[in-house]
Amino acid sequence: MATEIPDSPVAVERQVPAAKPTSLQIVGRTEYAAPILVLTNPVYQVKGSIDFTPEANKRYVVKGELSEARSSVWLEDAQTQQIVGNKILIEGSAKLGFFEK
Repeated sequence: MATEIPDSPVAVERQVPAAKPTSLQIVGRTEYAAPILVLTNPVYQVKGSIDFTPEANKRYVVKGELSEARSSVWLEDAQTQQIVGNKILIEGSAKLGFFEK
């Protein structure tokens, strides 16, 4: 049986212990529906560590932006949309080279 590939991003959840300082390794990267498109289109990537202390019964969402001028990823409180912890930011191009893709 063939595996069906979704047409849009899929949410992934991870539970983490509350009230305990936590460090998350986050990667934001351009992805294409067909892997061959990576060869002829730009791929931007930003990665790093976000340190924060999760609160009980709260949900957090990873958000980001990828572009030629600036790329960043961050963690937000899902309800208030406030940034939690540090924002990982690259000013200028975060474009990967051909052999880095």
